[in-house]
Amino acid sequence: MSDIEDARAAGTYVVPFDDTRARATNRALVGGKGANLAQLVEADLPVPAGFCVTTIAYEELIDDPAIKEAIDKLAGLDPSDTATISDAGSALRARIQNRSVSEEIRDTIETALNEIASDPEQTYAVRSSATAEDLPEASFAGQQETFLNVRGADEIIARVRACMASLFTDRAIAYRARNDVAHEEVSIAVVVQQMVIPDISGVLFTADPQTGNRHIASIEAGMGLGEALVSGEVTADNIRVDTRTDEVLDYEVGDQQSAVRPIPEGGIETVELNTTERSSRVLTVEQIQTLVELGEEIEALLQSPQDIEWCLKGEEFYVVQSRPITSLFPLPSPLPDDDRLHVYFSLGHVQAFAEAMPPLVRDVWVEFCNLWMVELGVDTTAQWAVEAGGRVYIDMTPFLKIGIVRYGFPKWLSATSEPLGIAVDDLMARRGEEFQEEWTARKILSLVNQVTSAVRTQARPMISAVVSGFFGAFIGEPTPKREEARWNTWGWNAAAPVRTPKTPAERARAVFDSDNSTLTNYPRLGPLYAAQLAEGLLQQLVPDAPEELNDVGKGFPDELVTRINLGLGDLADVARGYPAVAHALRQGSSLDEIKSLEGGEAFCAELDDFLEEFGHRATGELDISRPRWRDEPSGLLATVRANLKHEQAGEHREHLRQMEQQASAAARYLEERADSGVLGLLRKRVIRRLIRTYRGYIQTREHPKHGLAHLFAAWHEAIRDAGELLVDEGQLDEINDVWFLRREELFAALGGNLPEIDIASRRAEFERHKTVDAPPVLTSEGEAPSSRIEREDVPEGALVGTGVSSGVVEGTARVVRDPSEETIEKGEILIAPSSDPGWTPLFLNAAGMVVEVGGQMSHGALVAREYGLPAVVSVSEATRRIETGQRVRIDGTQGIVKILDDDE
Repeated sequence: MSDIEDARAAGTYVVPFDDTRARATNRALVGGKGANLAQLVEADLPVPAGFCVTTIAYEELIDDPAIKEAIDKLAGLDPSDTATISDAGSALRARIQNRSVSEEIRDTIETALNEIASDPEQTYAVRSSATAEDLPEASFAGQQETFLNVRGADEIIARVRACMASLFTDRAIAYRARNDVAHEEVSIAVVVQQMVIPDISGVLFTADPQTGNRHIASIEAGMGLGEALVSGEVTADNIRVDTRTDEVLDYEVGDQQSAVRPIPEGGIETVELNTTERSSRVLTVEQIQTLVELGEEIEALLQSPQDIEWCLKGEEFYVVQSRPITSLFPLPSPLPDDDRLHVYFSLGHVQAFAEAMPPLVRDVWVEFCNLWMVELGVDTTAQWAVEAGGRVYIDMTPFLKIGIVRYGFPKWLSATSEPLGIAVDDLMARRGEEFQEEWTARKILSLVNQVTSAVRTQARPMISAVVSGFFGAFIGEPTPKREEARWNTWGWNAAAPVRTPKTPAERARAVFDSDNSTLTNYPRLGPLYAAQLAEGLLQQLVPDAPEELNDVGKGFPDELVTRINLGLGDLADVARGYPAVAHALRQGSSLDEIKSLEGGEAFCAELDDFLEEFGHRATGELDISRPRWRDEPSGLLATVRANLKHEQAGEHREHLRQMEQQASAAARYLEERADSGVLGLLRKRVIRRLIRTYRGYIQTREHPKHGLAHLFAAWHEAIRDAGELLVDEGQLDEINDVWFLRREELFAALGGNLPEIDIASRRAEFERHKTVDAPPVLTSEGEAPSSRIEREDVPEGALVGTGVSSGVVEGTARVVRDPSEETIEKGEILIAPSSDPGWTPLFLNAAGMVVEVGGQMSHGALVAREYGLPAVVSVSEATRRIETGQRVRIDGTQGIVKILDDDE
C-alpha cells in the first residue's frame, strides 16, 4: 500500500510537525504548507510548535453523497461566471460547515493540543494547507482560510472545519478551473500552530519578486501580526538587500497607520499606532541581516526562492510558513561560469514570436544559434544561446563590453522590438559600469583577431551580398521575381543536407550535425537595401506628405504576403463556382469529402498549386514542432470559409487593384509636386526613380524568411519522421512525443536505447511555460529589466504599445491564439500573441490588429501598413487583458489600445 493508503487504513487524523516517520512531509497527507513547515522543523529552524490535521480527516468530513455530488458539479463551471461560482461555493461550504466532526477526530486533536502545551490559555493559529498549494509551479496562495489567536479545543476544531470548507471559496474554485486542476483531486489538511504574539512581523522574499533578481532579497515588515500586511490593509516598511554583500540597498519606511493585535479573549483587533510608531523603522540593520541569513538557509533547504512569513518576538525570529515564489521567470540554462553578469535577449521577441517551444525545438535552436556564431568567426567557446521558460535567449554580453556597441545596441534592438531596446537601456542606466572593460594590449589584440577572423569568414560574403545589386537597383526595371528565385534556391540548398540522408535516423541527426556554411552563402541583399535607402530618401525629400508616402507602399502584386492572400481568395472563388464545394467548406468537411463532390477535384487542384508554392510555411513556424501548411491545411480552409461568408467573388483582387491605383496616384502626386522651379524636372526624375526602386524591391523583404522556411520545414519533417519510427519501434506512444525529448535522448532512442523519461511531466511543464509571459531581456541573475513602454497623455486604463500602422479604428475584438484552429470575422479587431507569416490569412478580414510582440519591421507591421490596417504591436498581455467580444479602439499612430467596454 502507498503511504496515504496506510494512513487512511490507520485512521491517521493528526501528524505532528516533528513526526519521525516522514509522514509530516507527505504533501498528500498534510498539504503543501504543512509539508514545508515539517521540513523546516526537521532542519531545526525556528518554527512554532504544531501539528497537522490530515487529509484523512477531511475525507471523513466530506464523506456525504450530497457533498460529493456538489463537488462533481463544479467541473462544469466557467471560471469567468462569478455569480454561478459564488452560489455553488457558498452552498458547498455551508454543507461542509454543517457536518459534525467525529468523536475520534475530536479526541485526536485534543490529545495533540495537550502534547504541545498544557496551558488551557495557550492560543493557536489555524491555517489551511491544501495539497495543491505551495507547489513550485503554483502557490494557490491566500485562497483558503486562516484564523489567528484561537483558544480552546472546541474553537480550534470549529476553525479546522471552516478551513476545510474553505477549499471551496469562490476564488479557489475559479483558480482551479482556470488552471485545469480537478476539484475532486484536491484535498486539504489544516495546520494548528502555537500562536506567537510578535512585536514585528512580515514577509521575506529570498529573490526580488518584482525584477526576478535572485541576489536581491525583499522584505516587508510592520508592527503587530502579519495578517494586515498579507491582506494589504497597511503600508509596511519595504527593504531590499543584496544577499551577496548583506548591503541594505533600500529602506522605505511605510506609513503604517494601524496594527493587528491579539485580544485576551481570543481573536484579533485592529489598533491605531501613535505618530512615533508610524514613522520609525521597524527593523535594525542587524535584524535585517539575521532575517536574510535565515531566508538563505530556508531557500537552500527547499531548493527554490521562497516567500516566507515570519515574526519577531524580542530578539527571536520565527517562521510561520514558507512557500515557493511562483511568479519568477526561470533562470537561463546553462548559467555562465565566469561569475560575471550576463545579459540575454529573447530570440522570440526579435522574430515576433515569443511563445514557448517544446524541449527538442529549443535544442535545435540553441545548436543552430551557437553554430551560427561559430560561422561568424566570434568566440567559439562561448555559450551564445541558452534557454529559459521554454524560450531561447541569446547572450549579448560580449557586445555590451565594447563601448561604441554598448550604446548603439539598444537602438538596434528597438528596431525589431521597442521593449527590447527599453529593457537594455534600463539595465545600462543602472548597471552599465559592470560591462566596462579595461582594455589591455592583450584584450585589444584578441578583439582584433576576432574581428579579422569574422571579416575573413563572414564579413566578406555579407558585404558582397549587400553590395551586389545595390547600385543596379537604381537602374533599369526592377526584377523581384528573379530575387525570389535566388532566395528559394538558397533555402533549398540549406535544407538539402537534412533531406538527403536516406533513413529517418540519419535525417534527424543531420538536423543537429549540419553546419551553417550553406546559409552563409547569401544571395544578394543589395536590391532590398536599395529599396530601404530609397524609402528613407523619399521621407527626407517630401517630409510633408506622409499620407502619400504611406500610399506608395501599398499594392504589391508580387509581394509574398499579397500572393498568399490572393491565392486564398482565388480558392474561395473556385469554391463559389461549385455550390456543393462551397457548402462542404462551410460545414467543415474534410478534403477527401470535398474531392468527391462536383468541382471538388478542381478545388483540390487549386489548393495543391497553392501548397506547392507556400506549403512549407506554418503558423508560428519558428516552433518547428508545428505542422506545415502542406501537412495540415485546416487553418487555410478556415480562412477560405470566412472568405465565402464575408466577401464577393473577385473582391480580393479588386482590393489589390484599388491599392495599386492608390499607389500610382500617390506616386504621380509626389512627382508632380517635385516638378517646379529651375531643378523641377531633375527632382521629378529623382523622385520617380526612388519610387520605382522602392516599390520594385521592398516587396522582396519576405524572401529571406520564405527561403529559410524550407530549412524549417526540413527540420520538422526529419524529426517528425524520427517520431514515427520510434512509435513503430514501441519506444514512444505518440509521434508528437518526440518533441519532448532532448537531443541526446533522441540520439539514444534512435540507437534503440531510449532512457526512462516522464513525457507527461514535460508536457505539463510546457503547458505552464505557455501561460507565462517571457521577458524580452533576461540576466544571468534572473532579473528582467523594465521593458514598459511609456507614453504621455494616455487615457486611463489604455494599453500602450508601438504604433506601426497609422489610423484609428473601432471594432469588436477577436482574441486568436492559434490561427490553425480559430479564424476572424469580417471587420473584427485581431488580438494575437504573435504575427509571423502564418498569420497572414487572418489579415484578410481584420479591420485592425493588436499583437503582443513585434516592431516596426516585423511581419505583422509590414503587412498592416500595406493593407492600411491600424496596428499596435508590443502590447504586453494583450491576449489576457482583452476578451473576445469587447469593443476596442486602436490608435495605430500613437500606439494606444482602449477597451471601450471599460468606459461603460
